[in-house]
Amino acid sequence: MSDGGVFNKISDWFIPDDLLAEREMRTRARMFLVSHMFGPILGNVIPLYLFWIDRKSAGTLAVLAASITGFWIFPFLLKFTGRYTLLSFISIQNLLFAIIWGCYNYGGLSSPFLPWLVTVPLLAFFYLGASVSTCVTILLQISISLGIFVGLYAFGGSFPHNVELADMQVIGVISTISASIYVSMMALFYAGILKSQTEFEVEVRRHMETAEQLREAASQAERAGAAKSEFLAKMSHELRTPLNAVIGYSQILLEDTDPAQSPQDVDDLNRIHAAGHHLLGLVNAILDLSKIEAGKMEVYIEPTPLAPLVQRVAERWRTGDRLNAREIVVRDESADRLAQIDVMKLEQVLDALIDNAVRYAPDGPIEISISQVARAGADATRICIADHGPGIAPELMPTLFETFSDLDDHSASKYGGAGLGLPLCSRLCELMGATLGVRPHEGRGARVFIDLSCEASADMALPQAA
Repeated sequence: MSDGGVFNKISDWFIPDDLLAEREMRTRARMFLVSHMFGPILGNVIPLYLFWIDRKSAGTLAVLAASITGFWIFPFLLKFTGRYTLLSFISIQNLLFAIIWGCYNYGGLSSPFLPWLVTVPLLAFFYLGASVSTCVTILLQISISLGIFVGLYAFGGSFPHNVELADMQVIGVISTISASIYVSMMALFYAGILKSQTEFEVEVRRHMETAEQLREAASQAERAGAAKSEFLAKMSHELRTPLNAVIGYSQILLEDTDPAQSPQDVDDLNRIHAAGHHLLGLVNAILDLSKIEAGKMEVYIEPTPLAPLVQRVAERWRTGDRLNAREIVVRDESADRLAQIDVMKLEQVLDALIDNAVRYAPDGPIEISISQVARAGADATRICIADHGPGIAPELMPTLFETFSDLDDHSASKYGGAGLGLPLCSRLCELMGATLGVRPHEGRGARVFIDLSCEASADMALPQAA
């Protein structure tokens, strides 16, 4: 730690917390403490020399030494009273008293103590700043003190003659040197403060420039994001139109082709048809993610019974041709409670999760359960999709819901395919105020669950049929 750092640590112990919290007042208080800690050391050199050459004036010198030594009390008064402004004016008045007392008893208008008078306005500036009220108050203090000094001379007729002229010259040299050292010390400390302040201001300007650069970068990123969203919005029709044609014409060709006569053609057309659906799903996922990131995805939350919705999705998969004779089992333990959902969004999420289970767990049934759970101190309805595949590797878990984070061959189960499936499902759930989670169970299948906020039972909330 530097010398300035050590002194600041010591001096800050005397400074009240309210002054420490404000940078300008903290700086002034440190100047105040520098003056009062080191000033008496220099000031007491003069009384000591005078006592050596003028022992008969011990009482006069004791008053002078007490006044100078009294400055050491001020740091403790500041610590325990916190009255910084009042103590500053009292300290300045005490300095004026010491100077006037020394001038009156040792040399009068030719006193070697007079050079110390120039330190009074300097210290007032250091302690209290250069406000108009401070300047007026200090001028009044100096004027009144000098007025008392002149009055004592006028009514007393002369100044006491305690020391010979030759000795007074030595005192003058000592006083001038002490005053010069004192002023230089205060000036150096103040220069150090100004340097630190300048460095601080430079650092602030550097941070402001960095902040401006960050704002500009953020603005450019926003413009780029807006341009991307606008591009995707404009391209949505152009991307979907040719895919719909591919899917539609491949379906027509499949219907017109006899599998018995052209089995290879049917197989090729099925692949084209499936690839078209897969590509359309990727395009829709990208567009949906873009809408969510742009804050333009609309949701329509309403209380909905989950059991019929889940059964509807499961039945749609049963009547399709992708299960390959596999079974989808639905278990409902929800007591007919309602969930706050967007029906279309939840069906989209369920379709994506079932698609994952079909794609990456080719054997065994797919189980869908609806149950009640306690979440964050409130009841929630949980939909869980479980398969009997290889599960999810632990290294996939930290980035499972991030876009384009597929770890490919490093996992036994590649949930999300192109890295869009689970991230899109997670964001759609967030829009509905739901939570998407995964229990890995590597080697024993995966458990993907959705926790939805729920209301009263369906038979209580739904309107009765007439």
